[in-house]
Amino acid sequence: MNYLSKIKLLFLFILATTSCNLLEEVPLDQSDVENFYKNESDALASLNGAYAKLKNNNGYYRQHFLSNVFFSSDQGAKNNLYKSFTNGTVLDTEPRLPITWISIYEAIKDANITISKVQTIENMDLGLQNRIIGEAKFLRGLHYFNLVRCFGEVPLRTSPVSSDAIDGLTTAPLHTIYDTLISDFTFASNFCWGFNETRDSYSNDIGRVTKTAAHAMLAKVYLQIASSQRTALDGNLGNKKYLNIEGTPQTFYTLAKEQCDLVLNNSSYQLTSDLESWMDIFEARNGNNTEMIFEIQGSSLIGQGTNVSNLFSPRGAGFSGGDSGGIHRFIPNFTNKNIDKNDLRFQNSIIRNYQDLNFTYTLNSASAGYIKTNTETGLPIMFGAPFVYSSKYIDANATSRYASEQNWHIVRLADIYLIRAECLAEINQSPILANADINILRTRVGMDDFIGDTMNMSDFRAAILRERAVELSMEGHRFFDLTRLGVYDEYCRSSYGDETGAREPNDYTWPIPIIETSANENLN
Repeated sequence: MNYLSKIKLLFLFILATTSCNLLEEVPLDQSDVENFYKNESDALASLNGAYAKLKNNNGYYRQHFLSNVFFSSDQGAKNNLYKSFTNGTVLDTEPRLPITWISIYEAIKDANITISKVQTIENMDLGLQNRIIGEAKFLRGLHYFNLVRCFGEVPLRTSPVSSDAIDGLTTAPLHTIYDTLISDFTFASNFCWGFNETRDSYSNDIGRVTKTAAHAMLAKVYLQIASSQRTALDGNLGNKKYLNIEGTPQTFYTLAKEQCDLVLNNSSYQLTSDLESWMDIFEARNGNNTEMIFEIQGSSLIGQGTNVSNLFSPRGAGFSGGDSGGIHRFIPNFTNKNIDKNDLRFQNSIIRNYQDLNFTYTLNSASAGYIKTNTETGLPIMFGAPFVYSSKYIDANATSRYASEQNWHIVRLADIYLIRAECLAEINQSPILANADINILRTRVGMDDFIGDTMNMSDFRAAILRERAVELSMEGHRFFDLTRLGVYDEYCRSSYGDETGAREPNDYTWPIPIIETSANENLN
C-alpha cells in the first residue's frame, strides 16, 4: 500500500470513528448539542461528521444519487429500477427520489450545525476555526448545488433547526439559492487551506476541501448560470428561471474564467504527461492524485467504501466487490452518435475484455458492444451484449459491495481546462480562443489538435460537449451538461428515439418527492 493510500485510510478511519461517536454520544438533532462544542477537538469531530454524510447511506454519493443522475442522461442502458429517469417520466412518487432528497438535507443539517456552533467556540485558533467553517460551507454549497441542478427551487435552510420549529419552509427562488452557495464557496476559497498544508500543529489532511477546490466549484457554478442563461435567452424554457438571476451570460462566463485562472495557476495540481499516466489517474489506489481537486473518499474498510465499482463494472467479472450492480454502461446509440468513440480517451477508458461465470466478452469492432461467447464451448451467443462498460471504476481488490477504495471525482483539473476553454470562446464569440486549453488535454494523450478556427459558435458548442464526453465520461457531468447547454431533448432523442427520448422543459429538473410535499403544507 502506498503512502497516499495509508493517509487516506487513516483519514477515513478518523471520519468513521469520530462521526459514530458523535452520533451516539451527542445526537446533533437534540438540544444537548449546545453543551458539546467547547474546543478544537469538538469542532473537528463535528466537521468529520459532516464529511461522513457524503456517503453514510445509499441515498447520496454512495449510490442512488449517482444512479439517478446517470440514468437521467443520454448514455445508459435501460434498467427497470431507474426507467422513469431514462424515459423522462419522473414523478413526485418516484421511489428513488426520497432517499436522495433526505440524504442531502441530512448532510445540510450537519454542515449547518458545524458552521453555527464552531464559530461560537472561544479561545480557538482563528485560522483553524475559519478553516473548519470554510470546509463546512463548501460542503453545504456542494449540497445545494446538487439540489438546485436536480430539483430546481428547493427549501433553503442555512441555520440549525431550533427545537421549537414546527413550520416547514417554502421553496426559495433560484437566485437566492445561488447567492447562498456562491457565498459559501467564496468563504471557503478565502479560508480553506492548501493541499496537505500544515499550520502550527494542524494539517489539512489529504481528502479535505482546499481553497483550490472552492475556486473550482465557483467556476462550475458560474458556468452553470452563464450557459443556462444563454440558452434561456435563446428560447429554452427548461432554463428560463435562470433569467431571474441578476447579471448576463457574459458576466458569468467571465467570472467562471477568472476562477479557472486561479485554479490553473496553482502548482499543487498538475496534468499527467501521457496516455498511460492518464489511465493511471483512475486506478483505485491512486486517489487524490495531482489531477483530482476534490473527491468523495473511498476506503477498503468494510462499510466505509463506495459502491461505484459495483455500479460501473460488470458483475461477476472480478472488477468489483459484491455480486450486484453493473447497471451503468454505454448504449450503442450513445457510443455511435453522441461521442467520438475513436478518441483515445474513450478507447482507453472502457473495458475491452472480461469474463463472468459462464461467458467471455470481447469488445466488437464498432466499440459499441461485446461479442459474447460461451466460455466452455467457445460458441458465440446470438446478438452479443449491446453495451460497453467504463474502466474508470475498477477495484479488483474490493472485498465487498461497500469496501472499494475508488473515489468519486467531484471535480478534477481537466474539467477546469474545459470550462476555461468554453468560457473564452463564449466571452469573445470566437472558438479559436479555446484551442490552447482543449489541446493541452488532447496533446497529453496523443490526440491530434482541436482546431476551432473555422467553427461557428453552434459547431463549437457541439464540439465542447463531445470533448467533455470523452475526457469526463462516466464522471457524473453529462446530465448537467445536457441541461445547461439546452440540448437535453435533442441528445436524449438521439440515444433513445423520439418517443422515449422526448424531453419537455419540466424534465430539466426532478419534482420534489411527495413525501416532502405531503408533510410540508408550505410546498406546492
